Amino acid sequence: MQMILILTKSINRSFEKNPKFDMTLLLGGTDDVFSSLSHSFSWNPATFLHAYTCLPLAYATRQAAGAILQDVADSGVLFAILMCKHKVISLVGAQKASVHPDDILLLSNFVMSSESFRTSESFSPICLPRYNPLAFLHAYVHFFDVDTYLMLLTTSSDAFYHLKDCRIRIETVLLKSNVLSEVQRSLLDGGIRVEDLHVAPLPRSGPSPHQVQQIVQTDSPERPREPFVGIGGPAGLWHFIYRSIYLDQYVSSEFSPPLTNHRQQKRLYRAYLRLYASMHDKGIGPYKTQFKRDENYVLLCWVTQDFELYAAFDPLADKAEAIKTCNRVCQWLKDVENEIFLHGASPFSW
Repeated sequence: MQMILILTKSINRSFEKNPKFDMTLLLGGTDDVFSSLSHSFSWNPATFLHAYTCLPLAYATRQAAGAILQDVADSGVLFAILMCKHKVISLVGAQKASVHPDDILLLSNFVMSSESFRTSESFSPICLPRYNPLAFLHAYVHFFDVDTYLMLLTTSSDAFYHLKDCRIRIETVLLKSNVLSEVQRSLLDGGIRVEDLHVAPLPRSGPSPHQVQQIVQTDSPERPREPFVGIGGPAGLWHFIYRSIYLDQYVSSEFSPPLTNHRQQKRLYRAYLRLYASMHDKGIGPYKTQFKRDENYVLLCWVTQDFELYAAFDPLADKAEAIKTCNRVCQWLKDVENEIFLHGASPFSW
């Protein structure tokens, strides 16, 4: 799909005419793009969740960014996407057009790993494989700072100056409303941390925690243990990933001790991959819940019609306490959803 983004699927015709066709020249200078993509398979949950993540921001700040992007979309821009590194700040599509999370992943990888985009404003043909794999769109890309950039996509090949004017309008509003400074502040503050999960009563609304406990504990009954509090959050919670099914967005906690080095983080990522695959295996599943304990972690997964939750605990974590903590995580995210999710973007049907 990354190749299609650069060349479109029409490259197939070249191979049909000549099976010995060499596409090396067409992919010249893209080594870093593919190297970056392959690296993301060991750290970016978007590669298997098929969802994107947002930079945490105050609701009013994200709304201010979305309002000016919507004005631009109404003036002939197909997609307007404001991003910080690989995280979405805001995005809008013209009329009923929607951009698939996989395309956001491929676009951000392409832009972030191509030095040419950083040095000057760019206007480049690109193809969105999930939108239309056979046709080029044209992307105007501009970095406001080292991390924050704007992508304006259009079907017109001669829209550079119009998009440049749109970018100037957007930049003026973003500066006046302090969006760019808030983006930098959020980047410095980091994302959600499990240590910030308060030990509070179980949620008064939402899915019943007792029902979840009953479903999960039938998986593998064990002798009761004394509650064990690990290094990270309550009940030894080390990390979690939460995916909103309706929004096609996810939020992932920051890595907490003892997941302090890249090797440990990569091992957890691969454990999540295996857990996701087993949860969605159509041959033997799909499952609604899963609880696994090994020498490295306690892994708990909960899939409903609204969300998926993947959580990693200390390997000595108590099962009942882990379940209660997962319920508190869901309630916590519900309380702060306006800051961590982008509302108003079209849900994706695919």
